[in-house]
Amino acid sequence: MKRYLLDTHLIYWWMTADERLGKATQGLVAKSEIVVSTASVWEMVLKNARGKLPLPPGALSEHFTAQGFVLLPILLRHIEAVRHLACAHADPFDRLLIAQAQDERVTLLTRDAALLKLGLDGVGKA
Repeated sequence: MKRYLLDTHLIYWWMTADERLGKATQGLVAKSEIVVSTASVWEMVLKNARGKLPLPPGALSEHFTAQGFVLLPILLRHIEAVRHLACAHADPFDRLLIAQAQDERVTLLTRDAALLKLGLDGVGKA
């Protein structure tokens, strides 16, 4: 089974049944092993605290595990991998997701045009 790390916006779209996710991506998520980085959870909580992202009540981790998603902690080796990224992308959360995907040998699925434009190994279009 193929493993995918979802970019934060895709996780949120899945959680909220947002139409932007699209049928093809919904199908891919439904039939694949999905990994959710704790970096994405952190990013969503920060955006929620600034009033930019409504979140459901309760523990987010429970929402993800109920969907069968695997939670990926931020490990020291992931942080070290950020130091060696060969890209100039400025967003620290995106940089960490890229490093995690490469280190864990999973594909980071995203719709972020700036990330896709980098043409990095392990980053794919959702």
